[in-house]
Parts: sequence; C-alpha cells; structure tokens
Amino acid sequence: MRIVIAIAVLGAVPLTACKGDRGAAPIAGREERVVGDVVARVGGLSIGVADVESRMAAEEVGPEAALEQLVDEALLVQEAERLGFTEDRNDERRIERLMVRTMLHDLEQKATPESISEEEVREVYALHADKFRDPERRRSWHILVEDESKTAEALAESILREIREAADPRAVFDRYENGELDDSDLDVRAENLPAITENAKIEKPYKDALFAAKSEGPLKNVVKTSYGWHAIVLTEILPEEVRSVGEAEDEIREQVSQQKRLHQVVAIVQGLEGQGLVHYDQQRVDRLLAMPGLPERAE
Repeated sequence: MRIVIAIAVLGAVPLTACKGDRGAAPIAGREERVVGDVVARVGGLSIGVADVESRMAAEEVGPEAALEQLVDEALLVQEAERLGFTEDRNDERRIERLMVRTMLHDLEQKATPESISEEEVREVYALHADKFRDPERRRSWHILVEDESKTAEALAESILREIREAADPRAVFDRYENGELDDSDLDVRAENLPAITENAKIEKPYKDALFAAKSEGPLKNVVKTSYGWHAIVLTEILPEEVRSVGEAEDEIREQVSQQKRLHQVVAIVQGLEGQGLVHYDQQRVDRLLAMPGLPERAE
C-alpha cells in the first residue's frame, strides 16, 4: 500500500503541550471505543469502515486514500507516544492531533530554512533554473464582433481600420465599451485582457496573432475565434525576466526545508510500518476499495 502523509501540519507553530519524559508509556484506554467492521489495526488502534467513510466524506477522497491517511496518522500518534508527548485523555482526537503536531514541530526545528546551506541553495537553483524564469508576457485589448459571419468580419475590419486611423485608439475602445457606436444588429463588445504568456489557456488564434506581432499597437488583420471576429491592439510587451539565485534564495530555502521535514515524516511512517504495526483484514479492505465512491452526505 502506498504511503500517503496526510497531516497538514508540517509548518505548525509551537503549541502549548504537556511534554512528558522521553520513553513514557503509551496512553491507556485507546481501545475503549468499540470499532465494528475493522479493516486495519495499527498497534492497539483499530480502524473501521465507519472511520474510513467519515474520512472520505470529510476530505472528499476515495476509500484507498482515506484508509492510507488514517493508517499514517495512527503510526505518527504511536511514534509521538513513544517519544513521550502525553496528555490527559479528555478528548481523544484532540490529544492525538496535539501529540503529532508537537512531534512534527520538533522535526521542524531540525530543518529550518536557515539550516539549508548555500551549496544546497545553488544546487537546487541549477537543477530547477526554469522555475525561476518568468517568460515574456503580452497585454492587449480587443473589440469583438460576436458572430462568425462575413458581415461580422466586415464590421470587425471596419473597426480595426478606425482604430488604426485614430489619433487615440483608446478613445475608439471607450466608445464601443460604452455602447455609443453599437447601431448594428450584431453584438459588439470591448474588453481588456491581462498580460498573458504563450502558454495561456485562451483561444489559439488570438494568442498566436498576439505573439506574432513585432511591436505594440493595432494588429494588421482581424482574428477569428469561436467567439467571433476580433480587432486587437497589443498594448504592452513585458520581456522575459530571470530571477538570480540571490533573489530566489528565500523561496528555495523554504521549499527545501519543507521537503526535508516531509522526508523525515515519511521515514518515520515507513519505519513503523516495517515493524509490523499495521495489520489489514484483506477481505474487508477489498470490499472497502470496491466502494463506488463517496458516501452520501446527510441533508
């Protein structure tokens, strides 16, 4: 079964907790709760079908992911107990989460952003240089005739000529945006677009025409998309920017420290699982994983 670490507290802040001596005995009373249809046991803790269904509904995940989350959390709770993160058991789930968060906070202190060396920073930067490159972006506005007919094309070409001949092309945009010149039977609208890259998820004919332009200003020809005909004006070309290793250093340190903490948690879970603490009822697991999907939520 794939290990999935599902506890979103790797960056947890310190919590007020009662931290006992290392090696304290496990918390008593864990099996006071009666669990039916047990699908897995982690040490002395049983995980039932109802637990899995509850996690499926809460996290909106499938049965396999829900079971993996519960097993991972149970293993971390047992490790927290072994390390002596104990408390009174007035609220079992709250205490379990508190113990795990306290243990993870200890791990966090061993892998802070400040602990990442300059050499590590430079290695990550060299390996992932593309992530620190902001590609060229282009900003535009357009006036769209919302129809694909020849009549619409002729109107769009007329608008484009008007834009190209105007002393202030933006004044043409403003008039169409306000509907002052919309006296045809066709729908015409003016729209500003944000700066986009060549990988932007907009219609390809518009994008291709925009990035084929050699300079800012009205494009030479109207462009047809599934929306209709566009008279387009390229208003700004934002050149590619590459962040230096110094500019990216803080981001790299934070990412590497998070990865190290995650690897530590994965190692703990895999180590505990390797000790034979996890036992599955394979027949019930198979039935569980055959469930069609999320349980229905109560109205």
